[in-house]
Amino acid sequence: MTHSSDISEVLNCVNKRFIHEDSTSGLWWCKDIEDMENVGLNAVCKSSLADWSDLSGSAECVEFIKKFHFVLVAVPPGQEQQTIASELAARFSVFVCVPNDEAWHGCDSIRELREKYGHKAAERLLFGCREIPVNGLLNISDVSEKPQNSRNRTFSGLPLLDLLTGGFFGGELSVWTGKRGEGKSTIVSQLVPEALARNKRTCVYSGEMPAEKFKQILYQQTAGAGYIRREVDQPTGKELYRVKEAVIPQLDRWMNSRVFVTDIRTANAHDEDNILSLFEYAYRRHRCGVFIVDNVMTAALKDEARLGQWRAQSLFAARLVAFAKRFDVHVHLVAHPRKTRDGNFDADDVSGSSDLTNRADNVFRVGRIPEDKVEEMGCSAGIRILKNRQFGDKGTVKLEPVFNYIPTGKV
Repeated sequence: MTHSSDISEVLNCVNKRFIHEDSTSGLWWCKDIEDMENVGLNAVCKSSLADWSDLSGSAECVEFIKKFHFVLVAVPPGQEQQTIASELAARFSVFVCVPNDEAWHGCDSIRELREKYGHKAAERLLFGCREIPVNGLLNISDVSEKPQNSRNRTFSGLPLLDLLTGGFFGGELSVWTGKRGEGKSTIVSQLVPEALARNKRTCVYSGEMPAEKFKQILYQQTAGAGYIRREVDQPTGKELYRVKEAVIPQLDRWMNSRVFVTDIRTANAHDEDNILSLFEYAYRRHRCGVFIVDNVMTAALKDEARLGQWRAQSLFAARLVAFAKRFDVHVHLVAHPRKTRDGNFDADDVSGSSDLTNRADNVFRVGRIPEDKVEEMGCSAGIRILKNRQFGDKGTVKLEPVFNYIPTGKV
């Protein structure tokens, strides 16, 4: 039974003549018809054949309940009272209250209460009753003045970037953007050893790179220049750089059971649901605290054909935000800009429309500095902070020759 238009199908009352909507006694919600009859005035109970969804699906029922100043759950203490109170508060957004337990004198019904303690005992159920708070509405005086920052925090390893952003907190999403080939994936993969250095495990979806290639690049970054050897590819003469073989076992031991990468060779490797399912497993089984999606363009998104690419990406970002908040982890998402014209672009130019970056806590652009600006900036590449929800700082962090910050004001 759904969307009933007849209130009598979902709600029982003694007689319409005993319903006074302007009464200061409010609406008494009883556990059954017998108790309802013992109250008399303004007494109702849910029909035994109706579900709570039937009540909230009936426009007439919703309108009827909201006409009263309050709803008293006139049900003895116990699970049934808790269920009725929570359902009323959640579904109808009305002032719901329950009597103090002592007011029932150990009785199991209003009929028993009246028989043992008289009519006045039933009326006194109203005295000193307590309100059931509505979920989602806070009294400002009950709110702590100190923000509850997550203890799950990692850093970029770039001192000035960390200084400006405060690092990467659990429950947040960071979006990294920039033109193709200008360093997004390189910067984001460097976050892995930084997380490990702070004892945070990491899970990575690398949509364009098989696990072997990802490992090669990650180990090169982690080993550092002193442990890299140069090779020359004989057929082409191209210079190649490899991690020295003696170092690899040490890196394997350090990263063992601490860094995980999704296997893009599997049939559903790029499926949106599969990515999130693997992420959740990595959190629950291995307690990963940092997650990387590189990049959103390679994911097979739900309803992309119907919603369009940008809208589907935005909704995927929303799911990543929900995942981050649910498990108090940080998610890094690589996204290409929607346009690649020369010059600067802002957060609204990131793929997925402005909705994607609206959902993000941080938005960074990684890229080369235009040649005519290199001398002025003192570097050839940088990370531009397009959005930082925590502090609101914007600016460019130089990547060479030294890290430096060029302030550009507040958001």
